[in-house]
This record gives sequence, structure tokens and C-alpha cells, in this order.
Amino acid sequence: MDEPKTSNEKLESFMKRNLPSIDFSQIRCYERCIVDKAIRLALLTSRNLIITDSPPRTIHYTLNLEDVLSFELVQDLPDFLDNTNKLKTQHILLKLRCDTKPTLTKSMSTSSFVSQSSEGSSDVSPSNSGSGASLRNTLWQDRFRGKSSRHLGDGDSLSVDRLSLSDNGSASSRSEPSGTSELHLLLLTDSSLFFKLLQAATLNDKIAATKRLNFSDTDSPVFSPPRRHKKSVVQARLYNQLSSEICSSPSLEDRFLLVKELYTAATLNPPVKRFFWKDADLCKELVRETFKYRRHNKKNNRADELEYLILLESCLAEMFRESEHHPKRCHLFAANSHYFLNLLLESIASPVQIPDYLDLDSEVESLRGELLDSTTALLFEVLVAVTEHPRHGADVTLSHVVGQLETLAPSFLQVLNSMVEKGLSLVSRTTSAYQTLYIYQIFFTVDCVCKASPKIGSAVKSRFAEDVKYYCSNPATRIVRYSPLQSLAISRVASVTEWISKK
Repeated sequence: MDEPKTSNEKLESFMKRNLPSIDFSQIRCYERCIVDKAIRLALLTSRNLIITDSPPRTIHYTLNLEDVLSFELVQDLPDFLDNTNKLKTQHILLKLRCDTKPTLTKSMSTSSFVSQSSEGSSDVSPSNSGSGASLRNTLWQDRFRGKSSRHLGDGDSLSVDRLSLSDNGSASSRSEPSGTSELHLLLLTDSSLFFKLLQAATLNDKIAATKRLNFSDTDSPVFSPPRRHKKSVVQARLYNQLSSEICSSPSLEDRFLLVKELYTAATLNPPVKRFFWKDADLCKELVRETFKYRRHNKKNNRADELEYLILLESCLAEMFRESEHHPKRCHLFAANSHYFLNLLLESIASPVQIPDYLDLDSEVESLRGELLDSTTALLFEVLVAVTEHPRHGADVTLSHVVGQLETLAPSFLQVLNSMVEKGLSLVSRTTSAYQTLYIYQIFFTVDCVCKASPKIGSAVKSRFAEDVKYYCSNPATRIVRYSPLQSLAISRVASVTEWISKK
């Protein structure tokens, strides 16, 4: 567990006994709280919100973050607390998906823990024992599960020999909820990062669920079965070996294979990201490589270089995913006058050189489309890191990122215009669940950058004012309802289109 917000040895010991090791390592924070006027402990992991006794004896509820529809801070004062304590609270209201009827026991009254807002309800199965099995029995509601299979891409059967690590979750596909439920969480502190970390973890979970979706002809989700993880000491040793080989390998082909191994390992096992952000040399080396290969090195085939560049950007984007709790990432962002961040932004904004004789090459044209996707994903992760993750604080701000991008115009405007063109193309037709991720990334990026930079925003607004009227009429009817990111994507599209349409 990385830098817990508070130190609670009893809770950590209890959760270590009751959670699988990989889940325990993904605990984000925990706080004392009030639920139904009873003192509880709220514990946030990368996938769940867990409510236990205080002190911890029983896990009462496990709320899957994928079931969180929305949440907000409520500005009120609890009248059942004294004047001193009522001023030091945070009231978080979560609205949850509910598909099935609740299952409650006599000893666990939760009448105000769950308040139904329609005829649907939620499945709450309290646990009466502290075991790994009991944790699974406290799920807020049953999850629909499809057939198990690992998907790494078309025709990709890559095995990770060195860092043989596993996916830590499963995808779910749901019908429309029959109603919603509300959870009122009253934190007994006014200085906690719990709300911001909940915000980050919920977004992470929705993106992870979207990435795991690979629909077949019958619209059945495909997800990765969990596998046993190697010990941390072994992982660290193997990571160091892989890092050394990447930095010292002279050939493009060797580097491609080594970076792909790193990328796959990080995708299947989040602890690899902790090693990466501690490894400043490799972080900077990969960013320098992205900058280098946006230009053509005549010693190599340009198509091979573009494939490697796509892999580099995809690997860096994956390293940002679900790593907001690693303090070394924050330190690297701010170190040496933001050298790492500035170099990364310069690489993203740099034009991709394509020799004239390859302009009409179909393979290169396809790779250019994939490169736009990887560049979008990487810039999106940078913007999420500085706008929605709390640990960066004042060290790195959106104004700094946008200021750097302004100095890189007009080349950055070419990149941003290409993103907008693709986003408009996607929302103009019915999309798949996975394409919703691209829509969300593109419009989140445009929303953040254009509203923070009058200079860039003015250029985008004048360029796409007419296109938005044509392409973005009623996008909600074309963004699929079973995508975990549906509501977030529709919200961002609406925000951007309304802003562009304003004169």
C-alpha cells in the first residue's frame, strides 16, 4: 500500500487477512466515517469501496466502483454531532446502480444506508465473518460474468516470461438498471483526500472496464482470468533486468520487443508501475525515444519506426493509468523544473515526419491513425494527472501544461485539430463500447485545453464551429448504453459542443 492517508494498524492487519495480496496492495486510503449514524471505517481500493466496523471486525459492504453512477460533496452540517465535530466533516453522497432486490439480515439494519429512488433496489449481503470468501459475499450486487479469455489484440498471443503477471479484475456487462440507490458517507474529517481519490478511482475503474470489453457477435464480454503473481522481490529484480536491457539495447527491433514486454507486464500487473515511476532513467529514456522517432531516422524502415512510436506512447499512457497514488510520479513531474513533463509535452506536440514517397502507402496511413489514438491517450493521461488527481497539488498545474502547449503552437494545433476531427467522426455514427473510450479521451482533452487557453480555444472554435452543428446533433442516441463510460462521454461531448457553439 503506497502512502496511506492515515495509519491504522488494526485495519491494515484486518484487511491483510481478508483481502488477496494484490487487492491489499491497491488500497488507496481509508477514513473513519458515519454510516446510518454508526461509526464505521470506509476503505477505498482501486476497484471497491469497503465498509467495516470501527474497530474492524466485520466487512459490512463491498461496493463495486463500476456501480457508482455519480457522487458529490454535500454542503451541510450533521445535526446529530456536537458543534465542534459537525464542522469537521465531509458528506459524500453516492448514487449507485441497482439491478436486484436487497438481501438484509436482522442484525444489520441499513434502512438509511440505502435509500431507494425508484422501484429497483440493490443487493446487500452483509458478512458475518472475516475471510476472503466473506468479502466476495458482501458485494453490493451480483455481477454478470461472461466467458473467460485473455485478449491482447488481434492475433496477439504474447506471453510474458519474465514478469508473468496477471489481470486483477473482470469485466461486466449490464442491462439498464431498474433504479438507483443512494449511499450517504459522512467522513469524520474535513482535510481528507478521500473524495478526490474516490473520483480518480471511479474514473480508473470505468476506463479499465471499457478496455476489457471485447464484444463478439453475440455481444458477450471477454475478460482475463486472474493468474498467480510472483513475489515483489522477484518482480523488482526482473524489472531491473528488463529496464537495463531496454536502456542498453542498440537495435530498434530489440527495443520494440523489450518495451512490449514492459507494456504487457504493466497492463497485467499494476505493481510494475510502481517500479517504473521509481526508475527515473527509464522514464526519461522512453520519453526521449518518443521525441526521437517522431522524426524519421533513415537507417530504419519508417513503418517500423511508427509501430515502435505507437508502442512507446501506449506504454507511457498505461504507466499513468491507476498510478496517481505513487508519490514518485509526482516527484518526477516536478523535478528539475518539470524537465520530464516538458519533454513529454514537446514530444506530443511535435509533428510526425512521413517521407513524401510514403504519403499514399496504405500501411503507413493505417499507422498514422493508430498513432493519433496513442497520442490522444497519452495527452489525456497527462491532463487527468494534473486536473483530477490530488497528489500533484501545486507542483504541477493545468495552467503550466497549457502554457507549455501554447509555446508549441502551431504544431500542437495540428495534433489537436486531428483529434477533434476524429472525435466528430465518431460521434456522428453509432459507436461500439470500446470507441466510447476514444470519444471520452478526445473531448476531455479538448475541453481541458481549449477552456484553459483562450489562444488555442479561439483557433479550435473558429475551425470547427460549423462542423459541430452538423456532426454533434444528439450524440446520446449514438453512444452505446452498455459502455461504462457512456454518461461521462456524453457529458464531455455536450460541454465541448455547447462551448464551441457560443459566440
